[in-house]
Amino acid sequence: MTDLLWAVVVVVAILLVLAIIVRAVTNRRRRPAFETRALPASYIAAYEARMAELQAMFVNNPREAVASSKQLVDDMTMRMGYPTRLTDRERMTDMAAVDPKHAERYRTGLALKPDSTTEEMRRALQAHLDLARDLLGRAVPDSSVEAESRREIAG
Repeated sequence: MTDLLWAVVVVVAILLVLAIIVRAVTNRRRRPAFETRALPASYIAAYEARMAELQAMFVNNPREAVASSKQLVDDMTMRMGYPTRLTDRERMTDMAAVDPKHAERYRTGLALKPDSTTEEMRRALQAHLDLARDLLGRAVPDSSVEAESRREIAG
């Protein structure tokens, strides 16, 4: 009887240790090991213009437009303080730590194969551009730009 009791105690102790380890690992994944910052407002116009160019480019060169949209998102995240990564999976992990929706959009944008249809490429482009717009929404307002626009309206 005491052997059975000791076996139960050992099993429960092992399960508790495993639960603690799993909890620690999942908490570490949720919190990024880096600080992100908002995009400066001075970049907004250039990024918006590039997104419009990519949408127009899609008509004649869909695969290139998708590849360029991924580069745009990678550039934006780099400027926001995301670490430079070698693989897309690492980038998605970083994005998921900051905002799970970003990682899902990035994953959707990467879902292309060599024989992807135009519709699949359209979805990939749209996912990257939606992500880029969300990142732009987190830009820091530039007080000098706001002051200039107010002056033009008033004057």
